[in-house]
Amino acid sequence: MKRIYKAYRDLLGVLYAEMPVTVILVPLVAAAGGVMRVISIWVNGSVLNLGLSVASGSITLAAFAPYLALFAALKIVQPLLGDLFMYVYAEPRSQLALRTAYKGKMLQKLKRMKYEHIESEAGKEIIDKAYNRVESAARHLFPMYLRIAVTSVVGAAGTLWLFASVRWWMVLTIVGPFIIETYVSSKTNENIYQEMEGYWKREHSYGLLGGMLRSREYVKENRLFGLSGYLVDTYRARLNSRNKEYERYYFNNLRKKFTGGNITIAAQMGNALILLWLCYSGSLDIGMTISLTVALFNTLMWDLNGATHLFRWGEFHIKSFDYYEKYFNLSDDRRGVIDDPPTSCAVEFDDVYFKYPGTDKEILRGLTFRVQPGEKVSIVGENGEGKSTMVKLLLGLFEPDSGEIRVGGIPICEYSRAALQRMFGAVFQDFTRYNMTLKENVAAGDIGKLGDKAAITAAINKAGVDEFVGELASGTDTLLGRDFSGGVDISGGQWQRIAIARAFMGEKPILILDEPTSQLDPMAESRLYEEFAEMSAGKTAIFITHRLGSTSITDRVLVISGGRVTQSGSREALLVSGGLYADMWNAQKQWYDTKGGEAHD
Repeated sequence: MKRIYKAYRDLLGVLYAEMPVTVILVPLVAAAGGVMRVISIWVNGSVLNLGLSVASGSITLAAFAPYLALFAALKIVQPLLGDLFMYVYAEPRSQLALRTAYKGKMLQKLKRMKYEHIESEAGKEIIDKAYNRVESAARHLFPMYLRIAVTSVVGAAGTLWLFASVRWWMVLTIVGPFIIETYVSSKTNENIYQEMEGYWKREHSYGLLGGMLRSREYVKENRLFGLSGYLVDTYRARLNSRNKEYERYYFNNLRKKFTGGNITIAAQMGNALILLWLCYSGSLDIGMTISLTVALFNTLMWDLNGATHLFRWGEFHIKSFDYYEKYFNLSDDRRGVIDDPPTSCAVEFDDVYFKYPGTDKEILRGLTFRVQPGEKVSIVGENGEGKSTMVKLLLGLFEPDSGEIRVGGIPICEYSRAALQRMFGAVFQDFTRYNMTLKENVAAGDIGKLGDKAAITAAINKAGVDEFVGELASGTDTLLGRDFSGGVDISGGQWQRIAIARAFMGEKPILILDEPTSQLDPMAESRLYEEFAEMSAGKTAIFITHRLGSTSITDRVLVISGGRVTQSGSREALLVSGGLYADMWNAQKQWYDTKGGEAHD
């Protein structure tokens, strides 16, 4: 009960701020619907009795006419209140308000949330369930379930009063079996929701698999390799497996459902026989006998079920609000208060240890190094040695378990998020291709300068985007990507140049290349690194790579192995000293040979 109260308190609080009149009208209209149900039972009985009187000549048609008019009015007004107001106005109106209020709050929270929650399995489940379920849950709770509850409580109370006026103990013969059935059903229903909660990981994977079938990124190769049929079969097989699990659960609980679902049916039959006996004995007229019998099998059962509908079927939706609360309880990214980047941008890792939240494997184990201001450093190592993890820590996306990271002699945690954004320009291995204009794609590196044409042009020219921007129909205003109408595709290399331009927005003092060229051949990668080194003149630059052609254009090379720096020095010195770097170079040097000579020696 406490959870239901809290969910409605939060929900109605949000809705009342957006549409106070609708929030007030919904329960009033719902209550009016319940009153009309009770009046209809009395009117139906009266119409039957008076109709028989008209047929026998006891009363005139004129005396009967007002009851017919009231009967017709109720038949017209009830659907108007129940369907037209609720489903045509109140529900769509509340959906728009909820979409604006809830999704807006959630997106604001996402901006503040610690990055680790977005990568962790537990965090992804909370985010997915809260973001994708809360709107649907809110729509069910208001106005749907609230309308059902209010209408049903009023209607059931009034109808039971009519039965009590016939024989007071009939309330017990009707409500008693219903309470027993409700108790049995609530236990089964709660178990159903608990069972469904366990399906999230599989449901999430089905969504990813479905995306492979319809996304533009996959369709081309699906068609080329005839993969669509395999993916469809895989999707169907996994879905069927899930359905069979649920069917097993359903049939295992079928006895409970059968028992619970037939208690009120037996009670209805018994109470109908009581009404017939009362009619036969002359204690109840034929009109009310028929009207109450119809109500017993229809509206009264609907109202009793509706009065408890929220408790019987609201568990799933209330759980969605639990996840909504968990979502907002996810910790925020608490940064420091220093808003200005340092004038001297030395980068230091001091005995840093780190493992990803929820895992036991240490990725970094005592990582220690220093990059001098203006120095260009290559950080190399085999895949999985923690190079990209180190970048995430440097950018403040994760916090080290122990040790300290400093920029300009100040711990990274003391800088504000705004300071970090002005401090670092990064190009990642999986850089983002925004379906926006070219100008917006570049300005994303410092979105506050979206209106600064000179800054955007400087970044475009520095990254070499100017070499192809003139070929685009609308220049920098050309919409890129095909997700929106009018968008155009550009090559992977051109997207790469745009990602580099993004890093140069805002004159950031520290530039990072985190293997954004891994899809290029080694010679092309090496040339791009040379260009980037020239572009980053006067700045601190960190090159992350597991291929060594780029190391010839940096001042120093750091070799990471086992989560720590195992070698440090110039390329030439490391080749002479031997060790992992020399082994890696000897394994890769044929990639850089041109006509028998090394390209970078």
